[in-house]
Amino acid sequence: MFKSNKVSLLKHLLLILILLPLFCRQALADNGKDNTQMIIHLLDYIARDYAAAVEKGEVINTGEYGEMLEFSATVYEIAQPILEKYPQEKKSVLSQVQQLRTLIDQKADQSKIATLAGNIKAEIIQATGYQIAPLKWPDLSRGKILYAEYCTPCHGIKGNGQGELAGGLSPAPTSFLNDTLMKQVSPFQSFNTIRLGIEGTAMRGFEKLDDEEVWDLAFYIQSLRYKAAAEELAIPEEIAEKALAEAGLAEVATLSDQKLFRQLEGDPKEVLKKLESLRLHIPDQNPPNSLHLARQLLGESLQAYQNGSRPLARQKALAAYLEGIEPVEAQLQANNSAFVSKLEQQMFQLRNAIENNEPANVVEEDVKASLALVSEAISLLEDTKLTFWLSFILSASILLREGIEAFLIIAVMLTIIQAAGIKKALPWVHGGWITAVLLGFAGWYLSDLLLKLSGQDREVLEGVVALFAVVVLLYVGFWLHSNSHAKQWKVFIEKKVTKLVKTENMLGLAAFSFMAVFREAFESVLFLQAIKLETSPENQSSIGLGVLAAFIIIAVLVVLFLKYAQKIPVRQLFRYSAWMVTLLAVILLGKGIHSIQESGLFSATMFPFQFRVEWLGIYPTLETMAGQAALLAIIFSFWYMNGLKAKHVNG
Repeated sequence: MFKSNKVSLLKHLLLILILLPLFCRQALADNGKDNTQMIIHLLDYIARDYAAAVEKGEVINTGEYGEMLEFSATVYEIAQPILEKYPQEKKSVLSQVQQLRTLIDQKADQSKIATLAGNIKAEIIQATGYQIAPLKWPDLSRGKILYAEYCTPCHGIKGNGQGELAGGLSPAPTSFLNDTLMKQVSPFQSFNTIRLGIEGTAMRGFEKLDDEEVWDLAFYIQSLRYKAAAEELAIPEEIAEKALAEAGLAEVATLSDQKLFRQLEGDPKEVLKKLESLRLHIPDQNPPNSLHLARQLLGESLQAYQNGSRPLARQKALAAYLEGIEPVEAQLQANNSAFVSKLEQQMFQLRNAIENNEPANVVEEDVKASLALVSEAISLLEDTKLTFWLSFILSASILLREGIEAFLIIAVMLTIIQAAGIKKALPWVHGGWITAVLLGFAGWYLSDLLLKLSGQDREVLEGVVALFAVVVLLYVGFWLHSNSHAKQWKVFIEKKVTKLVKTENMLGLAAFSFMAVFREAFESVLFLQAIKLETSPENQSSIGLGVLAAFIIIAVLVVLFLKYAQKIPVRQLFRYSAWMVTLLAVILLGKGIHSIQESGLFSATMFPFQFRVEWLGIYPTLETMAGQAALLAIIFSFWYMNGLKAKHVNG
């Protein structure tokens, strides 16, 4: 996004980048900074959530609308002392805030509210020189996607400034791999440049991106110089932990590499590793629940009130809602929307008690009531995972089915080849299935790595994997049941293999052997990963034990099959596995839909009664229950039709 390559232009650009945040004035004292952050947070909240309060000039949610009125009044109240040092800007900002309050009173269109709130936020940041930081660690994987969409044409895939359009631009696009330039640029400066652009260059501002996306992009740009080194040599976990202890998110966002380098401790090599780990940091997939922060802030609010600091108490109570409850509101809505309304009302009642200067004992009771509801919310979000034994049974059943099916296919192939006396085909068949098994193991470790590197949006990840697994399970379950009659199954395999044997197509036999087993390996990896995502870490050993048990059973069955082929209950095994497939599909469908509901991407229509069996994927929402009911209807209908078909064939 920055434009310059030649020395003179590079200096000119560097000056712009360094001075861009300095066009603003000196920031206020620490308490002023906290209040400025609160204003920014409130304005973001109003711009984002006003649509949930008002639609077409009518209030659609009285609770949300009450918050809009309260928060706009709070912005006006706390902005006045902050802007005392900036008389010229004070008049303009307060006038716009008053206009915002009027528009909310008039139930104006959401686009007007969002635009005005954004303008006020930008003017406050410019006036105070406040350096904003992201509320959570940016997602480098999403930053990479945004970079490919918006930046690659000019700056190139690698960030070297040699994109397809670079040749016709003056000044030329900057290379983000230029250490001399980029070590003096902070992500915050990149944030401003992405948001505002650079006048007189082809670098335009990207106003349609939200703040979270801009931070993702800014952090990704800053990481480009470190990616190649990290791929060659992994950063020790101990170094990464020390780096995070020495520099928090706000510092990483607002300081350049040069300044961070001076702040971090250790010898130059160690500091460089720490800096690299910070620029490439991928946050924990399961960060601490923000509701614990809400509990802490509520306690601080009560303490401040008891000490006679009413403004600080109100600020802490407001922060408890905005920083503790609001980030998980979508997850709570997906579990119990009525509870969310109750929690919001209680938090409003607490803030109102503080605002009205109620006696300390009244505020204390409101804090206790709020804490009780926060504890209930924490329990509500502690999703019950698959139990140890259910995870064990499902894992063993899935691998047993896949392993038995693969073995029987290979066994039929070998029987036909031996009957035809074509011994030279044996190495090709064995080579095919052995390669497939090895690739299956590699696929497990690769998929495990990909899931660990997936970063944020854990709920979406779990939901997508679960729903994809359901689609495959559904297909496999149908195929299994339609082939659960030994005659049909045998005819299906023999036709394919006999044709290959007659033509002595060695490569075809190897390919058939490979595909027959690789399909089972691929399905096993997918299903086991889906089970793993729904199993708590302390119970994930059950998956390994289930796989081990399945291997032992398969080994025993192989021996029995080789000696007593007619005694193996193929039909019963396939039918048992079909029932286990159905159970797993129902569980994963419920949990998959629920996970995406928690992310806010799916709606959540609550049932009037709170019936839930979380370890079976049953939740009290219309979407999850309707999906599971439809799934069972499809499966049983298919089984019924296949039963009729089988009777007709056997008859």
